[in-house]
Amino acid sequence: MKHTHKFQFVALAGCAAFGWMGGCRGDRTPEPPHQFFPDLDDAPKWNPQTHSEFFSDGRTMRQPPEHAVAFGREPFVPDGHDWAAEWVQQRADLLKENPGYYTGKDGDKYIEKAPVAFTDADLLRGQERFNIYCGVCHGLEGDGQGMVGKQWSKPVPSFHDPKYTDPKQVQGLDGYIFFTARNGVPSGPPEQPDYVKSLMPGYKHALSVEDTWRIVAYIRALQQSRNNSLNDVPEAQRDKVRGESTKADADAKAAAEAAKAAADAAKPAAPTTPATTPTTGGGK
Repeated sequence: MKHTHKFQFVALAGCAAFGWMGGCRGDRTPEPPHQFFPDLDDAPKWNPQTHSEFFSDGRTMRQPPEHAVAFGREPFVPDGHDWAAEWVQQRADLLKENPGYYTGKDGDKYIEKAPVAFTDADLLRGQERFNIYCGVCHGLEGDGQGMVGKQWSKPVPSFHDPKYTDPKQVQGLDGYIFFTARNGVPSGPPEQPDYVKSLMPGYKHALSVEDTWRIVAYIRALQQSRNNSLNDVPEAQRDKVRGESTKADADAKAAAEAAKAAADAAKPAAPTTPATTPTTGGGK
């Protein structure tokens, strides 16, 4: 009999517990949840730019040790491994041991040639980046006739201007084009350049160092495209280039004729002069 009452009590207590749990399910309460196993849920932390009584300088954000140089974002040395090429490049970008590659300058002078070799894939990537960031002002052909460039307050230069291919002039150096693409064209005198009120904004916020050099390479390709003849094309590809050129000329001619026809149709018709009937006299 005692065992029966004990079993009934346990069963009743279990039902009550399940009922209580079910009744609480989905309820809202302003009280914090019960933490049976905290698991460091309430561990102390510091927010950025706040005060700390732990460090002697009173700052939560720590300064790197003096003369420390970051050389990687992963806790291993990736040198010598093909699969780690991405991390090798990250280390090089942090160290910046080649100033010519990262600034386009050697001291105070612009470098003449890009310090890297380019592949066909690099040129295609340079074309893509050029069309996105440069073409709107400089035109897709680099002639300064982009949609925005035509309406700019100052004439946008054409990369086909001889000074942009003359290495004796600063504008003809690869380093100059690289530096300008990343930093812009300042206003004011050369001794006091103003990059805030610049004539052209810089694009280093949008372009990586690698992509900026690829754009330089593509600009050189655009320049060569106007300075070469069909004889400079490999003989196996001349027929293809000749056909594409003929088609492009035909399309341009058809577009010009269509534009002229549309302009003629839009002109107002010349007013017609009403005919007059000559008068004859002599009636009595």
